[in-house]
Amino acid sequence: MRARPEVMQVLLAKRMKRWYSIARCPLLDLKCSTARARRNCLRLMAKYPEIAEALKLTVVSLYT
Repeated sequence: MRARPEVMQVLLAKRMKRWYSIARCPLLDLKCSTARARRNCLRLMAKYPEIAEALKLTVVSLYT
């Protein structure tokens, strides 16, 4: 992704929140499976742990 660092942080946080919300409530996006949403969110959380920590997202919160 090519963006300024400030903008990139916001865009990544938005993507992370989107996948997190789909993983929690699959009815938000019927085209995407819950497993795919979890996988995408987990990969983003692993790659950018500081953003996940700022959003207070944990691996355990994805599955509860």
